[in-house]
Amino acid sequence: MFVEGAVRNVGSRPSRDVQVTVEGLDAAGTPVVSAVTLPAPQTIAPDGSATFVVRLPNDRTVRTYHVVAIGR
Repeated sequence: MFVEGAVRNVGSRPSRDVQVTVEGLDAAGTPVVSAVTLPAPQTIAPDGSATFVVRLPNDRTVRTYHVVAIGR
């Protein structure tokens, strides 16, 4: 399973050292699989965006996904 997307910097300064965590959640909302990836580019200008792709193991219990991006 691949999850791909984009993160946007809505701040007024460049974002750096951004990490994206993707969790596959079961029907109860419990994480059953997860992975961390780095978007490209790593420095995101104000009002800019970066894309990411993460590979998760196939798991039939996954019903939804939770994605979090953290940077400085």
